[in-house]
Amino acid sequence: MKSTFICGVMAGIMFAILSGFGLPFMVKTVFPVIFNKGERILVVEQAFAKHVGDEEANKLLDWAFHDEMANLKATDKIRQYFVDQVGEKRAPKAMLIAACILIPLAALLRGIAGFFNTYWITAAGLSVLRDIQQSVFVKLQRLPLGFFSGRRTGDLISRVITDSNMLQGVVTTISNDLIKQPFTLIAALTFLIKDSLENKDSFFLIICLLSIPVVVVPIRFLGKQLMRKAAHMQRESGDNSAVLAETLGATREIRAFNLEEMMGQRFLNGIGRWTKFHLKVIKYRYLTPPIIEMVAAGVVAFALGYGASHHLSLERFIGVVVALYMCYDPMKKLGEIHNRLKQGEASLDRLEMILNAEEGVTDPPQPVSISKVEGRVSFKDVNFSYKDQEGREIPALRGISLEVPAGQVVALVGPSGAGKTTFASMIPRFYDPVEGSIRLDDVDLGELRLKDLRDHITIVPQEAVLFSGTIFENIKLGRMNASDEEVKEAARQAHAHDFIMMQPHGYDTQVGERGAQLSGGQKQRISIARAFLKNAPVLILDEATSALDSEAESRIQEELADLTRGRTTFIIAHRFSTIRIADRILVFEGGKIVGDGTFQELQEKHHLFRNLLEMQRH
Repeated sequence: MKSTFICGVMAGIMFAILSGFGLPFMVKTVFPVIFNKGERILVVEQAFAKHVGDEEANKLLDWAFHDEMANLKATDKIRQYFVDQVGEKRAPKAMLIAACILIPLAALLRGIAGFFNTYWITAAGLSVLRDIQQSVFVKLQRLPLGFFSGRRTGDLISRVITDSNMLQGVVTTISNDLIKQPFTLIAALTFLIKDSLENKDSFFLIICLLSIPVVVVPIRFLGKQLMRKAAHMQRESGDNSAVLAETLGATREIRAFNLEEMMGQRFLNGIGRWTKFHLKVIKYRYLTPPIIEMVAAGVVAFALGYGASHHLSLERFIGVVVALYMCYDPMKKLGEIHNRLKQGEASLDRLEMILNAEEGVTDPPQPVSISKVEGRVSFKDVNFSYKDQEGREIPALRGISLEVPAGQVVALVGPSGAGKTTFASMIPRFYDPVEGSIRLDDVDLGELRLKDLRDHITIVPQEAVLFSGTIFENIKLGRMNASDEEVKEAARQAHAHDFIMMQPHGYDTQVGERGAQLSGGQKQRISIARAFLKNAPVLILDEATSALDSEAESRIQEELADLTRGRTTFIIAHRFSTIRIADRILVFEGGKIVGDGTFQELQEKHHLFRNLLEMQRH
């Protein structure tokens, strides 16, 4: 968008010159031609010459029309041009028509320049903001899972959408004036300085210009206040979005516990705080224009008094007033721009919290390529700890070392918080070890590109996650370049084809938000079909049936057994109905592996495993 931005800047400069310098200059030079001022001066000159002689007449004219005499010379040149073109009789009418045409022509050029300035600068600004929104969204995909654990989803959504839209609105609003107004001010100041240098009575213009810095003080003060209040307003907006997201995500629970009134009051209180800060933003934003207008009115009043006492001609005085207006109007608009920028800065700060967040897990500078993966996984002296919101280290895994051969099915069991999920999350590099190393087929995971690594790993989550779209599209997420027949074959392997064909539109049936149109068992079968389609050598089952009822679970066990065949599989077992298919069971406690063996071995020898098994049976 560089060329578009440059064109917009040039159009803005043209608009500014036509406004700040062109309009006052036109008033000063064209109006005398329209109102035939030169002809009237000639009549007076002839009258003076008849009564007092040519020499005295020139002195009287200099006294009565001092600065207009310079304009008269220019008018004489214009008149002579028209006399040469159309003759003595038609010259006055031709001059009048040409002068009148010049006014709409200047307005047309000014309007065209203003339009293209607005359009091109806005286009460039929106392109930049589109990139900001894309950058924020992409950054969110790269941030470690720990980043999300201490933050509310609604607030993050507010930052990506509301704050981005606020920033976009600021840039779109000020794009008209960001280039035009500063150059308009410069052009008007140039006219005033030029006029004051040409005419000794114009020193009062310098005094008028000294009032311009005065308005900067309240603009800066109000801008600082506005930024603070805008930050509070955006924070309240994020909190309200979080409350709304929580409410919409738990509609059944809210009704079950009669929480409608409490949640409604919480949302109402948040809206009340947001309204209070929004009104403060409006107050500080719109205080600037009246302050500048008051200063401008005082300056014009001073100019009126000074001009009247020093007998300035109407044409010259109007030109000066227009130039002064062209100084103070940009100042007023620049004050508004300043306030809007401060409001946008508050939103930008909230976006930068995401953009500047440490990614944690990144691609290596020189990644190792890996094409064919057998599926051997090894942990060596792996330690890992989380940081809570106060920055304290909370150990999650301690001294984990083991070898998992390719194709082995391993179940992970243990009490809640023992480290099972963290252990499995290290394999696709959702987290990196604080100490130690993890290898896939003798290649350190940190040496692989994240995409290459995760292409060889399939995860079937505890609760199947479907995205808005069709059943076909959701299965195809497993491998985007799969053919239609491969997608259907994966559905048959997951025993999902029959129920899909019973849907109103078969594979083209819309699943709704998060698969709301399907039952839990149907969603899980689609998730398993997605895993069959990906056909990765490493499989992680986050207890893929624990969210289902017993009947649905028993029907899906067969598909899961087929899915694990020939794959290195890690089963996070929240309940023990699936661990009998495991070749090996790891027992976790306090972030350590305290048991390792088959189901029969652990049942006979391991006290904790027997306790967990007994709890499951009861």
